Amino acid sequence: MTAFATLSSNSRLHLRHDADLRDAPVSPSSKWGDARWFFDNPVPGAPSSASMLSWDLILPDGRNLLDEHHNSLLDWLRRLAWSLFASPGNNAQPLSPGSASTTSTGLRYLASWLVQNSYDKPDQLDPAALASYRDDLAYSLAEDSDGDDLSQAQANLRLRPIIALWQQRGELSAAGIAPMPQIPWGGRGAIEMAREVTARADGYTMPLPDEIAIPVLNRAADFLGQPTDDVLRLQAQCDAINDREPTDHHTGPGTSDVYKKELRGEALKAFIFSRNPQTGKPWHDRLKIVTNERGELIYPAQRFRQLLLAVRDAAAITIQAGTGMRISEICGLPAGIDDHSGLPCCVRVLPSFTGLNEIFLIRTVISKMEDTPREVDWLAGMRPKGASDLPLPVRAIIILDQLLERYRQMLRSDRLLVQFTNLRGLPVRSSSVAQIRSMSLLKGMRDFVEEWVDFTSLPDQSEHPAEDNDLVPYKNTNGRCIRSHQFRKFYANFALSVDPRLLPAVQMHFHHISQAMTEGHYWGTNLLQIEPLSTTQRQHTALLLYELATGKTLVSGRMGDQLQASIEELRTKIGVRGGGEGWRNAISLVFEYDIRLWFVPHGKCLPLVPQAMRCHQLAGTSSWLNKEPNYETREPGVCAGCPSFVIDSKHRIFWEDRFLANMTAFRAAVRAGNGDTFRVIGDRAAQARALLVAIGADIGALEARVDMEAVDGRE
Repeated sequence: MTAFATLSSNSRLHLRHDADLRDAPVSPSSKWGDARWFFDNPVPGAPSSASMLSWDLILPDGRNLLDEHHNSLLDWLRRLAWSLFASPGNNAQPLSPGSASTTSTGLRYLASWLVQNSYDKPDQLDPAALASYRDDLAYSLAEDSDGDDLSQAQANLRLRPIIALWQQRGELSAAGIAPMPQIPWGGRGAIEMAREVTARADGYTMPLPDEIAIPVLNRAADFLGQPTDDVLRLQAQCDAINDREPTDHHTGPGTSDVYKKELRGEALKAFIFSRNPQTGKPWHDRLKIVTNERGELIYPAQRFRQLLLAVRDAAAITIQAGTGMRISEICGLPAGIDDHSGLPCCVRVLPSFTGLNEIFLIRTVISKMEDTPREVDWLAGMRPKGASDLPLPVRAIIILDQLLERYRQMLRSDRLLVQFTNLRGLPVRSSSVAQIRSMSLLKGMRDFVEEWVDFTSLPDQSEHPAEDNDLVPYKNTNGRCIRSHQFRKFYANFALSVDPRLLPAVQMHFHHISQAMTEGHYWGTNLLQIEPLSTTQRQHTALLLYELATGKTLVSGRMGDQLQASIEELRTKIGVRGGGEGWRNAISLVFEYDIRLWFVPHGKCLPLVPQAMRCHQLAGTSSWLNKEPNYETREPGVCAGCPSFVIDSKHRIFWEDRFLANMTAFRAAVRAGNGDTFRVIGDRAAQARALLVAIGADIGALEARVDMEAVDGRE
């Protein structure tokens, strides 16, 4: 009897009484009561595991799903599964034997979640329970995923059983199992829900604290300067040895592998690295045989390999942090420099909307999760028209093109990046080079952070923690716990709010990115670059609400005053528990109400009532649809009086500088008898003072600085 024959003859098996089921066949090789159901898969060559449903599962309570304690739960899960294959409801197609494994994945997740949350019957799954299921699924994806994306496919598999419970409600009711009380998630399908879950999962992924992100990005950008120049110079010397012409020396032509290795070793040991202008010493010691922490001997050739890979990985961090590219797109970047422009072949330069600037776009081909490959553009930077400087990500691509050219030629590859498969030294033959894989590049990026970024002096907790002791994992692992999603979100974080602690070149890059974003329309249809911005925007919003609810920040501005007045309501919705629960509640609140902050150096915009936004009122563009600020009319004086305006401690430096500049100028005007003429400057100083008082700034110290400026001015 075939699997299909078994399904056909036992199509009503799920309606039988318990006593008649245990030994009933579900396939030629499996019975109802077996720990595993194996179906015969008619697809030639298909593995048996693809057509298996496993009920052998350790649950959160420590028991097995097969234990007597969970008989009721196991019974209706089996009836649900069988009905999907033998008697699907709502005119759906029956599942094929080859889909048993993926069906099993979803059912096992559902079983674990039910036990974890003290549910055991479908009729208990009301809208509140299903909202928890959605949020818990998003959180588990965020916790477990370390690849390029939080997979919609993973979410889909775990959402299908809930959809199936509603689809099969008639069959389950006929079997005596009370159905779910109403259609799940308002009738939205598994695919649509999977998109929402993965978006939430991205939000639940803890943002990389500034205390970690800033030194990582600064070090990567700095490494592409002097250290990279030295590595390229030393590589050129080694390449010259590898490519040397035969000589007529009496001992031989001098082109043997052994002799070249000897010459390379001498060149490596003789190389003197450039001096660090800050310390006056070489940034790296002369290459020699050393013993590492594990007691292994590291020869000069091996150390040079490590330095070369460090350049590769610093460049990859710079590209991902500077553009928000997924790591798979970085792995797929093409090699080559255009002879005419001197730019990478994958880079285009277009005039900005105003014509005053030049926009840099990196073109890649997207194939992951796509029906057919398609080209997309990634905003990589901007510069004033006529300037010659290059955005950091573009410069990083040029470095990679030069750095890895020899190894691409060995592999005959037209892709920018490669990985080394030999264990020691640099490759000398094609068998030691391969196309780079995403996880290999991620490992390299973590290797760079571990060696070149020092976290030991950091405290255990960041200035704006989403959970207690949030810096400890990074300190304990030397940064190896950083995820691909977090590297990718660097650009979104700093494009939304440029941090003055970044290196000047890095600050300039993100200022240009932010300007290009507001100047208009350089994303095209590339939602992949927009998504991290949207997610990071939500995370910043959630962090503000979380810190307000837990009393970790003070806010000012007219919207800030409203938030302070609603603090008890916020605490009720978010809670004040540690361990990340309050943060997750804040993220959920932001998703539920679609609350979003907009960022400028002088504050944040939280437009709960879009029609009241002053920037739009001044521009004549007020509408309940316009929830994004009007960038033409937005400036500190306008924002400060707007009902949507919020500032917190992150904006203290801006308002301190504004207070000092305006108060110093106003007092000078008063001393000169021009106080009435310059009253507007005094008003600006008073406005800044009021905002600073509200967020707890040291006004006494600031006024002392103004007094000192006045004394210096009179002298």
